[in-house]
Amino acid sequence: MGERIFDFTGNPFVDAGIWAISGLVKKKPTELDKNDLNTALNEIIQLYLTKKWSKNLYSVFPNNPITNPSVKNKEERYREILKELIEEITPQGKSGNCISCGRRDVIQRSGKDKVPLTGSGKLINYFSYGVDGADYCPACAFAVQFSPLIMYACGKLLLLHSNSEKVMDIWSRKTIKNVNKQLSTGNITGCFNEKYTNPKNAFFHIIQDIVLEYEVRWTNEAPSINCYHFTNYNQGPDLDIYNIPTPIFKFLAYIPQHEKFEDWIRIVRRGYKFVDWKKVKDENEYKNSPNLVYNNLLEGKSIIRFFLDKKNKKAIGGWDLLENYLEEVKNMDEERVKAIKRVGDALADYIQTVDDMKTLNKLETASNYKNYRNLLRIIIKKRISYGMEDPLFTFDDYVNYLFPEGNLTWRETQDLILFRIYEKLQPWIIQQGNQGELETQEPEEAQEEE
Repeated sequence: MGERIFDFTGNPFVDAGIWAISGLVKKKPTELDKNDLNTALNEIIQLYLTKKWSKNLYSVFPNNPITNPSVKNKEERYREILKELIEEITPQGKSGNCISCGRRDVIQRSGKDKVPLTGSGKLINYFSYGVDGADYCPACAFAVQFSPLIMYACGKLLLLHSNSEKVMDIWSRKTIKNVNKQLSTGNITGCFNEKYTNPKNAFFHIIQDIVLEYEVRWTNEAPSINCYHFTNYNQGPDLDIYNIPTPIFKFLAYIPQHEKFEDWIRIVRRGYKFVDWKKVKDENEYKNSPNLVYNNLLEGKSIIRFFLDKKNKKAIGGWDLLENYLEEVKNMDEERVKAIKRVGDALADYIQTVDDMKTLNKLETASNYKNYRNLLRIIIKKRISYGMEDPLFTFDDYVNYLFPEGNLTWRETQDLILFRIYEKLQPWIIQQGNQGELETQEPEEAQEEE
């Protein structure tokens, strides 16, 4: 066996290219040799010369022979560049000055015509130490040329990168399958395109596809996934980075196995803004609308309120699903979750026992910490007057679990207690004669966080 050419580098463009080459020649990334690189080279040149692909490449490799309109012999020039890079690839060493792999030395620095987002021609202020170009070895510079094959058209281009080889293997196989379909049918459409223009929604759509389409024990993986939404135009290059940390990915991977998966779909739908659900006929009519569930997950904000349907007094998804979110994503202390559930159960029992719908309404409408705390005090006194001897909660419960940060966490506690009350009392609530008001509605337009 010859010297290994590629190891993964952590550089999203280089790693994407390695996975693309691997998919094209149907060999593991670590088994690729120079013959495989020449085979892959022949595959992409004809593809890149097509109108659809060259249009995408204007945003990846500006002034490259493929995209530069002044270059007449495009195929010959581009092939020459790639051939030269292959010839210059040397065996991996233990160290090198390549800023991507660190295993080889640089022979010629690369500009943005070869490596996206590395600067702009002679504008050397874009480069470290004011040098002209970025320090990529021939192997890494070659790999980058194949990265567009696993990019996703989404307004700008979207590049997925993960520390998980399983995630990258699944995603690259999906995108290369699309490339092979284009080559076999002659229907050339450019980068993988599912008509998404909202990158955040597209990111979650991709993750859902990865989780649903392939049977992997994701609980044994610890993937973190980044999404790079970028352009590399000479004028107006742009980059937005979105990250799905391991806990969020594990939560998203857990959901499809849950019996309340359909409820999760409802929760996500409640996050869409500016959607008239009465007029919606298919997903294409709303899939690019802003979604606060997705936005909040990316920004580390709570999505608890989307589990609550206050209009119909319903808990969507059940406590088990919500609990997984609280412990996996919110990293909420298990004892706090148990304490809130215990208090919710006690309040539900009290409301049903004394037939007190007004108290439930007050628990819903309390608008600040002082009012909510006072309402709990009144309920405690009423429970005592009804002969309920067990305390609603202890002093330690109050300080450590219900309101550990006082005014900062009271709204979260209010929503969680309401969720549990709704879940426990749903049959009783319906029996109160409010069925006309409680019929399930289509999700309302999502509102901004309070």
